[in-house]
Amino acid sequence: MNLPSNIKYAVFDLDGTMFDSMWLWKQIDYDYLSKRGIEVPADYMKCINHLSVLDTALYSIKRFNLKDSPEQLISEWLEMAKEAYCNKIMLKPSVTEFLQKLKSQNISMSVATSLSLELAIPALERNGILQYFDRVVNSEQVKRGKGFPDIYLKAISHTKFMPSECVVFEDILKGITGAKAGGFFVVGVYDKESASDSQEIKNISDMYIKGFNELL
Repeated sequence: MNLPSNIKYAVFDLDGTMFDSMWLWKQIDYDYLSKRGIEVPADYMKCINHLSVLDTALYSIKRFNLKDSPEQLISEWLEMAKEAYCNKIMLKPSVTEFLQKLKSQNISMSVATSLSLELAIPALERNGILQYFDRVVNSEQVKRGKGFPDIYLKAISHTKFMPSECVVFEDILKGITGAKAGGFFVVGVYDKESASDSQEIKNISDMYIKGFNELL
């Protein structure tokens, strides 16, 4: 399986796409809400996985009537996640090999993530792949979340390429919908946490993969 020949640039999501990390956020949500006597609703992850950290905090405070300020909530989440992103979070299989392949084809790359850069940069560096990316942008740098094309357009804004010449790799339905709305070629990437949306993701994506080994 190969990307179209006109592709000149690649944009990658992190959590659930390159990083095997969605399990961590599920656990953090469980631990955070459990400490406050709140059961995690079945739809919670789906409601927040396309939002920036700040928007997730605001959504959670409103939904659960929390006493924490957004700043307090974000600080607690970051402290819970720091150790894992600095020491535990691993890449999905064949990610490094695929990045090497793109580099050998002179295809440059960026990261577009909802993750805080305080977590993203150390994890990229520790896994040895930060060097492959021109820039790392996150949802806090744009006005709208991953249901819209803003973050993907931001990721290529320093280049001369049109979205139709760029590929976006995403695992969540909202992200895929947003990238498609921006005119990008979109590769849906399987992750077990978004498996319930897999059929719709397949329908919307231009290409769908279970793993990056399929593109080697």
